[in-house]
Amino acid sequence: MNRYESMMNHLLVQFSNTKVLQAIFCAISDELQLLDDTFNNLKEKRWIDTGEGVQLDGIGEIVDRNRLINNAITINFFGFENQINTTGFNQARFREYSEPYLSSTSLSDEEYRLILWAKVNKNNSLCYMNDTIKSIQFIFKTDIAIVQDIYNAKFIVGIGRKLTKNEILFANALDLIVRPAGVSCQSMTHFDKDNVFGFYNQKFAKGFGQAPLSEIFSNNLIKKGYVV
Repeated sequence: MNRYESMMNHLLVQFSNTKVLQAIFCAISDELQLLDDTFNNLKEKRWIDTGEGVQLDGIGEIVDRNRLINNAITINFFGFENQINTTGFNQARFREYSEPYLSSTSLSDEEYRLILWAKVNKNNSLCYMNDTIKSIQFIFKTDIAIVQDIYNAKFIVGIGRKLTKNEILFANALDLIVRPAGVSCQSMTHFDKDNVFGFYNQKFAKGFGQAPLSEIFSNNLIKKGYVV
């Protein structure tokens, strides 16, 4: 129901067909409707799930996470197998020794919402182990997140879902996993929870020749041959 209809519905029956009042309501209803819409937007569209554009940027300023992600997109160069975003001969130019192979990107609203929620969770966490696990599950959209303490204020992470190359780049660039001050994540692996090599008593694991090894990623590189 718009503002004009609302005003007409509030008239007494004896005035419902009054042309003068109808004309007055029609003349002022657009301006009042604009005010209604503005107040409603202030109330409803300044949250992470509903905000757009500058509204999300404002939330980003509050939680200290803007939408510009540095070193998150690979530039296409000539390269070899297992190097990210590389192609063969005559398909891309060679990279100079000191030339960067990563560029920055600005997140879309949909991507930015995920990052904002992850940052809010990190800002408000008490940094228990369960908080670390939940943050990994949320960021990587998986139910399987394995966190192992390797002592000396370090831990390693296993993600039960194969990640895309862009997801790996974003994970390295954003650093939004919840962890206590002074504690670092030494490495992260990703694997298909239904098809991964492992050892006796390891959940999800299969034997030699039955499944591939998990993959470890660090500093935007994928290195094969590491087991969860």
